[in-house]
Amino acid sequence: MDAPVNEDWQRRYQILQNIQQWEFTGRIAVRDDIEAQNSRIRWRQQGDNFVINLWGALNIGATEIIGSPEQVRLQQEGQDPLITDTPEQLIRDQLGYELPVSNLEYWIKGIPAPDGEPELVFNEFNQLISLQQSGWQIEYLGYTNYQLETLPTRIRMQKPPLQLDFVRLSWTLGTTE
Repeated sequence: MDAPVNEDWQRRYQILQNIQQWEFTGRIAVRDDIEAQNSRIRWRQQGDNFVINLWGALNIGATEIIGSPEQVRLQQEGQDPLITDTPEQLIRDQLGYELPVSNLEYWIKGIPAPDGEPELVFNEFNQLISLQQSGWQIEYLGYTNYQLETLPTRIRMQKPPLQLDFVRLSWTLGTTE
């Protein structure tokens, strides 16, 4: 708890938006009307490129998703890789979910995505505790200080029938631009 809490949302937003290299590990729970699945997750972001590793996701074993602006590649243990143009298309094709994966890069850091009109609710420390955007309700249920700023450690994202819970997020930050 060595980083100061930022009292000014615009300054806080700029700091978080400028973090272009980061990684977190934790757990993700995915629920819909039919089933619930849990997985360990590691997400590494470097600018527009990302690598997401999942273990035990939807009973499919180890999974790696590698993305860039040009393509997204899904590699599941023991299977041929799948390649698509967007992460949203990959999730829709493989899991049948409508999930705005491109927005997650922002939402996971505790800021709204650049597109769409967000509805924001803050706590007394000007931390985002609730965000509505693109038909999704995002709740920030826990924060911890990391270097320059506080980052979420527990997040719930909902758009019925889908619910995603990110828990026990442990962050490593790269340099800011």
